[in-house]
Amino acid sequence: MFAGYYQLPGPRAKVWPNQRGIKRKKLGAIRKYVKTNTQSQTHHPYLKRVATAIVGIPPLAALIYYGTPFHFWLLITACILLGIREFYQILDQANIHPSTPLGLILGLLVSLAFWQGASLLPLVVVLTVMATFVSFLFHFNNPSTIIARLCGTMAGVFTIAWLMGYLIWIRGLAQGKALIFYLLLVVWTGDTSAFYTGTLLGKHPLSPLVSPKKTIEGSIGALVGSVLVSVVAHFTFLPSLISLGNSIILGLVLNIFAQVGDLSESMLKRGAGIKDSGNLFPGHGGILDRIDSLIFAAPALFYYLYYLSNCLSIKAMIQ
Repeated sequence: MFAGYYQLPGPRAKVWPNQRGIKRKKLGAIRKYVKTNTQSQTHHPYLKRVATAIVGIPPLAALIYYGTPFHFWLLITACILLGIREFYQILDQANIHPSTPLGLILGLLVSLAFWQGASLLPLVVVLTVMATFVSFLFHFNNPSTIIARLCGTMAGVFTIAWLMGYLIWIRGLAQGKALIFYLLLVVWTGDTSAFYTGTLLGKHPLSPLVSPKKTIEGSIGALVGSVLVSVVAHFTFLPSLISLGNSIILGLVLNIFAQVGDLSESMLKRGAGIKDSGNLFPGHGGILDRIDSLIFAAPALFYYLYYLSNCLSIKAMIQ
């Protein structure tokens, strides 16, 4: 950690007080330097996380609140394309080489289909499958990897573009802005609660093979945090759409799906032997590290409102 400044002595070296040529003051300065720099190294990632959040959240909130549905579609489309690219980079690290250009084109088509309405989605599914197979017919240079490359290409499109597309539909609802803010608050509050609860109280691993640092205590803290902020949302800006009972259930449901999304991305990164999906956000990683929870939580919110809340605007949208 401190290479280039000095080298700490080995366990058998006697360099502490009373050794010839080294004064106590100098040793005290070294100890102070080690302590100070160790603390700064420890807190440095947290400072990056906080700084990135402070810089990034206000513009995002302004775009959602003041922007039109089209502006929001542009934002989600950018996230889809960046997410697919990072997804394929993870697969590349695992020696699975999908077709990145094809995946980006198909991801854009999926986003356009969600923007135009549900009627185009079946066509996009057919195009995705057929275009992927046709593309690899012209690049059939390694039979032993063709199945993995085919599946990897389609997995990126359906996992990232298709599931993220539900955010476009949610924003298009009558109270779409409020629902988007609600979803972000529930998911990211749960994520923050998990981080601090796990850091302070975590003792029992949640899934040691997938993500050794995640704990059962952190998972419970995430559930509690999501439910609390969901109830607060009911009493503040969503009382007419989400009842108190639904707010409690939704807080639990959304956080469970969010944790599944988080663990799923961790599983992919573990399989590829990498820590972060990218370095787009200092202290946070790549775009997938920020939206992995939303990818699974967005469809959960949409279909909860559709099936259990009798939201007529949703029913009209997908018919």
